[in-house]
Amino acid sequence: LQGFFRNLRSRGNAALSAKISGPLQKPVFSGSAKVTDGRVRYLSLPHALESINGSISFDPGGVRIDDLTARLGEGQVRFGGRMAMNGFEPGELSLTANGEQMRVRYPEGFRSLIDADLWLRGTPASPILGGVVTVRDAVWNRRFEIDPNVFELGGGSPAVATGPAAPTFPLRLDIQVNAPSALRVENNIAHVVSSAELKLQGTYDKPLLFGHAEIERGDIVFEGNRYLVTRGSIDFLNPAGRIEPLFDIEAETRVRVPAQTYRVTVSVNGTPSRISLTLGSDPPLPEIDIISLLFGQNTSLENAELRALRPEAATEAKEALIRALGARVIASPISAPVQRVVEETFGLDRAQVWPTIGSENDPLTPSARLILGKRLSARAFLTYSRALGIADRNQIIVLEYDQSDRLGFVITQI
Repeated sequence: LQGFFRNLRSRGNAALSAKISGPLQKPVFSGSAKVTDGRVRYLSLPHALESINGSISFDPGGVRIDDLTARLGEGQVRFGGRMAMNGFEPGELSLTANGEQMRVRYPEGFRSLIDADLWLRGTPASPILGGVVTVRDAVWNRRFEIDPNVFELGGGSPAVATGPAAPTFPLRLDIQVNAPSALRVENNIAHVVSSAELKLQGTYDKPLLFGHAEIERGDIVFEGNRYLVTRGSIDFLNPAGRIEPLFDIEAETRVRVPAQTYRVTVSVNGTPSRISLTLGSDPPLPEIDIISLLFGQNTSLENAELRALRPEAATEAKEALIRALGARVIASPISAPVQRVVEETFGLDRAQVWPTIGSENDPLTPSARLILGKRLSARAFLTYSRALGIADRNQIIVLEYDQSDRLGFVITQI
């Protein structure tokens, strides 16, 4: 195999009993080969075919796979079909592969358990891989560090122009991917379950993804607040021939302050390069006050509607928010490693210190708020919040319990 494909690596034993007859330009093969404990690895793929065992037969039409099995990601795979021979080179392909309970590291960052019913057709110069992949379970649990600059969700560094990538493997894709309630995100900030029906097309070097994913349930912890996902979908439309998901997600949270509880709704729409963020609250607040509320700032919310009519009040609120975010950016390189150690040491889902500069009464006094969060079960989440300032040491304890997808209980002590 390495003689035909440079990026393949193979090893194992083969007991060959074969005969070649006919003219040199058009040889005729016959016989068989028995493969024992073989291994094949394509260098660009995350997994190798291990424990390849079975027989291959040769006839005037080419090579036939009669009973060949292997293991891929701890799952059993059975191969069949045939491959024509043009002289001493492979010709037309008609191969099949059926695998069950394969544990693969794909897509990147995911650990997936899948079943697959695939076929490979075409020629070695232009092969087509198609079939159906059923995802039993796929979990992404990589830790996510939140960037304090939440207002540049659609920004980021400009793309660096590069030359065209060198071709590696001329494989075209036509694979249906079904994931019924199987896609999960479980890390330090999110617990999300979703379903998807996708179509993987394009080439191995430039894959294209089409289809729809629906978020069934989930919650996200951000800046000490727990957001319950009430609606969410992700569509893949591939504009300009690239994979770019289109988000439509809505989540809500309840923010507790002394003598008042606010229900805040956050809607995210658009693509990673152009995201639109919409905020709303009940009781209603101006958007700048909602952002301050979500970031835990000590902003006076009395007569918020009247203050919104005064330009100087809006300016003061923006300046206070800028100071708070500035403190976050400055303290983040120091506080982030400490927070991570505290979370891992005490088994917490969230440990965070909010640095703030000033308050309404004393704009120059530095302060902070401690936030601790712990998931007690799949339905219960406990949050403890305490101000560390000299003048303000109020604490908030919140226990949230989801009885079902429609009914939940919130117990608060202030």
